[in-house]
Amino acid sequence: MAEPGLLVLVVGPSGAGKDTLLDCAKAILEDDAAVVFARREITRAQDAGGEDHVEVSQEAFDARQANGGYILSWKAHGLGYGVPAGLADEIAAGRRVVVNVSRAVVEEARARFARVRVVSITANAAILAQRLAARGRETAAQIKARLARAEAVEVSGDDVVEVRNEGEVVAGVAQLLEAIRR
Repeated sequence: MAEPGLLVLVVGPSGAGKDTLLDCAKAILEDDAAVVFARREITRAQDAGGEDHVEVSQEAFDARQANGGYILSWKAHGLGYGVPAGLADEIAAGRRVVVNVSRAVVEEARARFARVRVVSITANAAILAQRLAARGRETAAQIKARLARAEAVEVSGDDVVEVRNEGEVVAGVAQLLEAIRR
């Protein structure tokens, strides 16, 4: 039997640059069969912007969630997010599965999987606010709420690697790649 793989949870507040860093890392590692980048199912329109995801209806999400169709799932910002259950097979086969998740499911993941690494992508509040405003998906009130949530939720533990994404994208990508590979 293969050595258990690694579940790499990428977390961080809205505006930290998770999608940008993940897209770059995915392109760099596209030929590495040992690394799988999870494609989440989200109850958001496919053309709404943001990450490449599988659009699901709220009804389909609820049914999959109730029937064990996700290894991790959560609701945030009025949307449902699910990590497909089939990715557990990739981990069992010894691969590194990389997925963008809510900080709220980190403890559940730690309890369910033998090997977990948490990559916490962060940036200071001014940068977060600037990035959120630039993407144009949230109102000023929603941006304020997201910034408050960023301050309120802290991720800690021996399995946490922090990536400060405040400068050049290439620097953040290098740190993310290091966290995935080691």
